[in-house]
Amino acid sequence: MFTNPLIVPTILPTGSLVFAEVAHEGRAQDVIDTLINMAGVKEQILGDLDDHGWALQRIRVEQHGKVWEEDELLSLGDGNLVFINSAHLN
Repeated sequence: MFTNPLIVPTILPTGSLVFAEVAHEGRAQDVIDTLINMAGVKEQILGDLDDHGWALQRIRVEQHGKVWEEDELLSLGDGNLVFINSAHLN
């Protein structure tokens, strides 16, 4: 498929691990496009939801019950990139 491909391990929201093969200079959008075109992946993520497009979301794991200060909330930035369906953003 690609010369010198980049194999990107991706954990789906269901917890399944899948591998997207993209060009070595590929971007996150290329990974998303590859994954949603893989057999069964889109269905596994969406279940019975309608497809309304895809987006990236940054997530963090923090201590349960943490009390946040305003400056802490404003400084958030790093995290894992995951893809979600925009139907989940309602």
